[in-house]
Amino acid sequence: MQKASYEYDVLVIGDVFCDIATKPIRAYPERDRQIGCEFMLSIGGQAGNCAAACASLGLRTAIICKLSNDVLSNWLLSELERLGVVCIARSSERKPHPGITVSIAFEDGSRSMLTDRGANQDLMREDVETELLGRARFVMRAGHWNTEGLFTVNKDLLRIAKSHDAFTGVDIGWSAYLGWTGSAKQTVFELLPFTDFLFVNEAELKELSAEPEQEQEQDILARGCRNVIVHRGAKGSSWVTSDFTVSSPSFKVRVVSPTGAGDVFNAGFIYAFLEGKAAEECLEFANACAALHISRTRAHNAFPRLDEVQLESLNKQSSL
Repeated sequence: MQKASYEYDVLVIGDVFCDIATKPIRAYPERDRQIGCEFMLSIGGQAGNCAAACASLGLRTAIICKLSNDVLSNWLLSELERLGVVCIARSSERKPHPGITVSIAFEDGSRSMLTDRGANQDLMREDVETELLGRARFVMRAGHWNTEGLFTVNKDLLRIAKSHDAFTGVDIGWSAYLGWTGSAKQTVFELLPFTDFLFVNEAELKELSAEPEQEQEQDILARGCRNVIVHRGAKGSSWVTSDFTVSSPSFKVRVVSPTGAGDVFNAGFIYAFLEGKAAEECLEFANACAALHISRTRAHNAFPRLDEVQLESLNKQSSL
């Protein structure tokens, strides 16, 4: 891992959203009823969140994405750049706004989301400069389902990245538009031979693999993926390979803003992995990042910083 030979530590390719999220409410109002709540406006999308979190941890980060020419798109660009992300973003001529997600958080830690993919649907092969794939230590393909325009070339992008000795990661997220049909899942399976790290949560893993729960990770590994990283929510996280399985418990925090926790976890994992940390340390560091993220409001697009994560880990150790 020679840092000096790469311009970027992380290149993220994928979706960017404007997230409109509530602070936790007890229950959704009945139809034709109204309740008061507080909203948070923030960067969103699997790729947008991951890139912002990577940059906040101090990684040299770039993102390839598609936005529009409207006020929300300009705001997202300015916020990503303020956090230190190099944005390679073209404007959609077809979509009048970026992706938008309305996320409703509940006091029990759950959430419900409504999503409009917006300009993300127009992210195409011509928007990805092949030359950039050889300038990053880690190439992360995030927001798979929200960027269908890359379905036919995803495999090639990952293959090119690996030909330049980059590590590759994929986070598919939940298939809200295409469902989990055989043809939809095939768009993921064809990427696995070129994927070093597949990031999934338990619900996504269950839909992706038809095998019994205890065999799902091995099913994905048998399809060519080298490492499966599983988000397990309150149960923590796991790193599964054909040689070992390592798990790490979650940090116990009050949930304020769960949206984007998985993406921030991914950023933390990438940081720790590139730093050469052991498997359990990578998971613990990623869990700490996610815990910080969900325990505070997303006002001012504040993603966890390295010093904050280190302090969170020290506090956990001192409480044991």
